[in-house]
Order: sequence, then structure tokens, then C-alpha cells
Amino acid sequence: MRKAVALSSVLLFTAFTASSALAAEFPFGLWRVADGTAVIRVSPCGGAVCGYVAAAPKPEPGEKSAVGRKILLNLRRSGDSWHGPILNLDDGKTYQGSISQGGDANHLKIQGCAGGGICGGETWRRVR
Repeated sequence: MRKAVALSSVLLFTAFTASSALAAEFPFGLWRVADGTAVIRVSPCGGAVCGYVAAAPKPEPGEKSAVGRKILLNLRRSGDSWHGPILNLDDGKTYQGSISQGGDANHLKIQGCAGGGICGGETWRRVR
């Protein structure tokens, strides 16, 4: 019985420590975009946060690969979110946006706004 309690305590401590470490690393890591077609690597860059395309579909003949492109452009922390320019690869335009935790440490909420108050966003899932 004592071994079972000790084992339970160790497992609980390990789970708590792992989730705390994950939260401390947020938003860094690999994230799958909402439609599942690409993976973005979010990492520190100086005192900011940057995001690079880590995996994407093979480009059409004559087009450049998106892999390696920087899309989160030096976002700065403000409270529980990071703000700054975000490149939309679909239209090639840069929008002011933000990233924040989307409910838990395995979801990243991306939002961007164009002029005139037109805003949109999506939620990315952490790649395991």
C-alpha cells in the first residue's frame, strides 16, 4: 500500500512539474495551424517572440517554399499576450496582431486586424 501511495505521489508530482514547465515555456514550441497544413516554430528572438514556418505543403512549380519564412515578427509581451506584426502568407500582407494562450498550454490563439476594425483569428494546437 505504501508503495502505491509513493508511486501515486511521484506520478502526481511528475505531471504537475511537466505542466508547470510547459506553462513556463509558453508560447515556445511547435504549433499546427488551424487547417492542419503547416507547423510553426515559435521561439525567443532577442527580447521578443518570433515564429517561423517549420513544415508546409510542397510549393507549386515556380513558387518558393514557405518553410523558414518568419511570420510572427518580433512580438512583444504585454500581460498575458504578445503583440506585433504577423505576416499572412495567404495574401502576403502584414497585420497587427497578437498571440495568447487559447484556454490551456496546448492551444495558441492568433488574432490579427486590418484597417477599419476588421479582425480575424484562429487557434493553433501544440505539436506533441
